[in-house]
Amino acid sequence: MAKHKIRWRTIDDEGAINRQWNFPATPAFFIIDHKGEIRRKWVGKPSEKPVDAALEMLIHEAEKSLRPQ
Repeated sequence: MAKHKIRWRTIDDEGAINRQWNFPATPAFFIIDHKGEIRRKWVGKPSEKPVDAALEMLIHEAEKSLRPQ
C-alpha cells in the first residue's frame, strides 16, 4: 500500500469477508458513500473513468448534504 500510495481502506480476503459481502470473485471494488451505503460495485478491476465519475458524483452529494439549509 505504501509503495503504490494507496490511501483508501483495502481488504484482501478470500474467506469470511467475501461470504459476508456476497461477492463472487476477487478482486471486487466497492464505493461506499458518506452514509456508509454501497453505491457502486465492480467485480474485477474497473477502469479509472467510471471510478472517477462515481466518486465525483458522491463527493458532490456529500458536500451538498453538509451545506446548511
